Amino acid sequence: MSDDGTNHASHVASGSGSGKRSTATPVLILDHAFDRGSLYPLRETLEAHVVHAGLPHGRSVDLVLTVHELATNAVFHGSGTGRARIWQLDGVLRCEVGDSGTPGHDAAGWPVRHGHGLWLARYLSDRFTIDSGPDGTLATADFTLPGPASHRSATPRLRRLESHTVLELDGALDEQAAPEITAAVGELVSGTPAPGLVIDLSAVTYWDSTGITALIVAQQRVSETATGMLVLTGLATEFAERLDALSPVPFTTRETPAKAVPLFPPP
Repeated sequence: MSDDGTNHASHVASGSGSGKRSTATPVLILDHAFDRGSLYPLRETLEAHVVHAGLPHGRSVDLVLTVHELATNAVFHGSGTGRARIWQLDGVLRCEVGDSGTPGHDAAGWPVRHGHGLWLARYLSDRFTIDSGPDGTLATADFTLPGPASHRSATPRLRRLESHTVLELDGALDEQAAPEITAAVGELVSGTPAPGLVIDLSAVTYWDSTGITALIVAQQRVSETATGMLVLTGLATEFAERLDALSPVPFTTRETPAKAVPLFPPP
């Protein structure tokens, strides 16, 4: 993330492809004015439009939360009213949330450094920018639409080695995969006094915040044991930074499962 409030983030795996519609010409799919009394209707309208545009349910929840938080900033820290626009272009849903600069409006804009909503927007979106000026503040958040191969939810596969277990994921790290990951980790922890676990994300094609939560829960479960260890492998640099920002617990990471082996005591 740069000092100007820009966050360039990516999925676990790059090249996720495009969604239902890919065009060089931006298509406006939602233009919605809002104020303090219309934030809830905005959420409902957003979800209907972005799901129809091809964003999976889990990521649509992330988008709705992001836009709601940005709109809340516009209401309480900006002019009090604003507009939310969603554009579809080249496999991306681009969310623009802005307030209108009014006479006497503070052009310093929303609280970029300490605002919880802007923090969420940075790390839940795939790209985030915010600009302020005499005409108000405009925040832009991009959400990548998945390609056809990214819609399949990951199914955990356990590979037991002498010193540890490798949990391989192939597909989307999403709300359908999350409970299966949690169940697999729970079974391992309950049956092993000192569980050693590698979760390999190298074949993950897409993600949502529910999938990230499953990784956080897995780390917490393993950390509750006396000498257990969890290592994540196959993370893109940008995803590792995102995970570090969103997680209340630290993760140990390595490039590949093979490079994680020396971290576990020999059998």
